[in-house]
Amino acid sequence: MAIDHLIYLYDPLCGWCYGAMPAIHGLADLGGCIVEPVPSGLFGGDPTRRIDAEMARHIEETDTRIAAMSGQRFSDVYRRKVLGNPEMPFDSGPATQALTAVSQWNVLRELDALHALQRERFVAGRDICDREVIIQALAASLGETPEAWAARLDDPQLARATEKRMERAKRVMQSIGVHGVPALAWPSDKGLRLLPGQWLFNDKSLARQLATLG
Repeated sequence: MAIDHLIYLYDPLCGWCYGAMPAIHGLADLGGCIVEPVPSGLFGGDPTRRIDAEMARHIEETDTRIAAMSGQRFSDVYRRKVLGNPEMPFDSGPATQALTAVSQWNVLRELDALHALQRERFVAGRDICDREVIIQALAASLGETPEAWAARLDDPQLARATEKRMERAKRVMQSIGVHGVPALAWPSDKGLRLLPGQWLFNDKSLARQLATLG
């Protein structure tokens, strides 16, 4: 049985989602299977939320595990400027809206944009809650001018479009019985099916793992 469609639930501030990106990108690059990114809004909705010292310690411990499992890099500048900055916002809302704008522009480029924003945070140590950081990252990774991306982010319909996507994510998560991300769901002929989370982090390719479902 060929699997031609998967739903990828994510949040742009999620370290585990950053760790899963090599597997997700590898599958998407093979072709033959559409990987549909759907933002969960897990860390969105509170622009006043900050990373306190206890939260920073917990995140750093988790990042170490993610790096060991995935090979993804969490830089010293990220630890210093993001985790070590008590004024850094922890709200994925702005990035989630930007990724919705990307999806509306070209649905096939959302994963590229997500990875670009993840690199801005986890490698470059930049604040991807900041509009200008987001705009510059999108322009650099996807092309077109910063002014064009600023205009897309100013679309008055963007907030509602983002809400609809997060509402869909919530329905999918309820259907497959998960509360966190990343999560990969397969819309099989028997309904939505949650795929094993470890498939996103082990040394076998995700495509080969999916072949076992056939």
